Amino acid sequence: MKKILVDVRTREEFVMEHIKGAVNIPHYDLEYYRELLNGREVVVTCNTGHRSAIAQKKLAAMGITAEILANEQAGRSEKEGKTLVLAINRVCLKPDCEEEFMVKTGELCRATETVPGFLGSKILKMSGVSAAGSHMTGDTSRLDIEPPAFLLLTYWESEAAHERYHLDPVFAALFSELPGNLVRMPYEEFYQVLK
Repeated sequence: MKKILVDVRTREEFVMEHIKGAVNIPHYDLEYYRELLNGREVVVTCNTGHRSAIAQKKLAAMGITAEILANEQAGRSEKEGKTLVLAINRVCLKPDCEEEFMVKTGELCRATETVPGFLGSKILKMSGVSAAGSHMTGDTSRLDIEPPAFLLLTYWESEAAHERYHLDPVFAALFSELPGNLVRMPYEEFYQVLK
């Protein structure tokens, strides 16, 4: 039976540091990897043991036995990883520009995929407001979000890799097409990923 070491933390935590040879399957995604894990000797790991215990229970419910790698053994294991910087743009669109904006943003994302130092991206659309999470009274389930708001997240090995890409003529040409769809130009913020 082939052994597989599964790091059940987030992708971002895994990229920053993980045990050499481990694969990353966040515990909340384990159900999608049932076929890959079935019939293998599964060992799960995280940084505290908490998410490993959650993963072990989830796998058991799927009929897969998993061992938890002891923290002491994990601490002695060879590690690898890289720095990770998150760049965030919050954008608000002009009316009736969402489709065109998504096409342009898709082109920009595809152009970025091969850039040295680029580690991935996400586009998030604001879909509502949580009354409970915002400690608001009343029902916010039927709010129309106007203007439509998006978060554009890009992950990079360093701020320098990100800044070099912004000087690239291909990026500049694609990015220059976005302002026509926006209420205002976004400013970009860097965040250090902690978890």
